[in-house]
Amino acid sequence: MKQFGIILGLCLILTGCATSSCLTNLQPWPDPSGRHTNLQQCWEKSDQIRFYTTNQGGQIAPYELIKHLEMPLSTDKFFARTNFERWRFLSLEKTDRDHRSDVDQEVHDWPLGLVLTHTSSGKEAWEGNWLGLTCAGCHTGQVEYQAKKLRIDGAPTMADLNQFLWDLQAALKATYEDGLQNGDKFKRYAKNFSGEWDKALLERLGRVVTEGEMWHHRNDPPTSPGFARFDAVGLIFNQLIFMSGSEPVGPVKNDAPVSFPFIWDTSHHNQTQWNGVAPDIPMVRNITQGIGAFAKYDPHAGAFQEPSTIPLSNQRTLQNLVHKLRSPTWPEDILGAIDREKAERGRVVFEKKCASCHADQKREEPLKYLRVTMTPVKDLKTDRNMVANADHRELRGPDGRQEKVAVAAGPTVKDIVFSWSHVGEIFPFVGETLAAVWRWGFDFGRDETQLDRYKARPLDGIWATAPYLHNGSVPNLYQLLVSEERRPFYVGTRQFDPKHVGFETADKSGTWLDTGTSGNLNTGHDAFTYGGELDLEQEVWPLIEYMKTL
Repeated sequence: MKQFGIILGLCLILTGCATSSCLTNLQPWPDPSGRHTNLQQCWEKSDQIRFYTTNQGGQIAPYELIKHLEMPLSTDKFFARTNFERWRFLSLEKTDRDHRSDVDQEVHDWPLGLVLTHTSSGKEAWEGNWLGLTCAGCHTGQVEYQAKKLRIDGAPTMADLNQFLWDLQAALKATYEDGLQNGDKFKRYAKNFSGEWDKALLERLGRVVTEGEMWHHRNDPPTSPGFARFDAVGLIFNQLIFMSGSEPVGPVKNDAPVSFPFIWDTSHHNQTQWNGVAPDIPMVRNITQGIGAFAKYDPHAGAFQEPSTIPLSNQRTLQNLVHKLRSPTWPEDILGAIDREKAERGRVVFEKKCASCHADQKREEPLKYLRVTMTPVKDLKTDRNMVANADHRELRGPDGRQEKVAVAAGPTVKDIVFSWSHVGEIFPFVGETLAAVWRWGFDFGRDETQLDRYKARPLDGIWATAPYLHNGSVPNLYQLLVSEERRPFYVGTRQFDPKHVGFETADKSGTWLDTGTSGNLNTGHDAFTYGGELDLEQEVWPLIEYMKTL
């Protein structure tokens, strides 16, 4: 046991040294593509490429059946740069790929976050090439200001994933239904499949359309979350219920869209997800996240069969990348100089009003293990849909037993990690998995006193992560601190507002966010939180200036 402690200590020291070596050089660097500037976050370009193009085993749809699709109501190619703005996907440039990238090199217009997942399996339904989703699809942001484009790794995406998935299903369905009528859309599509009879192709397409309809029936939200938001935990839980052969208890709605979390520092936190439901066991967290990212799971797989399409070695690679990712510094030469005297006054306000919940992760110091503050939603008075769904959603298993979905996730993760078919991939993180068994036994269940809470994480890099609150219902730091100024707004633009620190809200091409409806409420984190209204000149503006330095 003592030897284990020494080895662990050495690993932490070496990790700290490797991380701190970049802390003296946090200047932006122009991307080789020439299309944007990267903010220095302790990654090299090779790290960025791995994060952008490493698959998680997701199987959205068979790749060969979707690569030649047209948009549902036109002859425009589905995978074309002209559609990126519709979904707010960032472009994956040629400089973002290399020979190890899980990207089809035949596709020149490929959005960042979409990859080729190749599955070689004894399970016929999983075989072949599939469209997959990477971590970067949800956790890469971009800030644009005065013709400058700043790429921020680990920041929330502005994408509308729901719209992309709806459009993909509509394109598949339109092509299939056109084929039933022997129409021109299907004829153009079928020309790309040499040697395959149209009838056989139509039957294959029909099966994919049917499976897609079932997925959407389970997971579509009652109203569109729009840009920058997604009910990820609701999707994960729905998929866990479906894949385990269980039934949901009571009505199930994916009505708790959240802002995509920023992920720097998170591998050093004792709890993750907005409500802290995921423990500090990376592979446990990553596997459940992979299930939400369209990976498949078979609870009936034999001991030597693949229980899932998730490649554990890839998850380990992604985890190592996130482990060393740092928050971005405010680029003063682009967004404006920080008033240091005002920021110092803001620091005093922060320590008095904010530090009791939000720990200080200093950028000049190596990352450290941190126990985050969890605050009851009844005290925050913010929208409760996310914690209500995540902490209390239940299922009834095949054996008739009723339990919380978060608890039932444990056996699923254990099946995937400890399968004999993955024994070669398990070895590199055997210490981690043993520690997981010791501490949690792969049980997501928490003490009842820990439920219905939201996580308050360190705020380093907070300037680059709008919109704010867990559900993205506040567009900038100014409105976060002056709650009486909060209004419904348009979300979707990447144009930055350096004064109020957030994104512009007047661009009507974005999604209108009605903050008066359940799931979208912008209440809480207000005067009650601060012990009274903050003074605009003496507290609000200095505090905003200080948060630029975090």
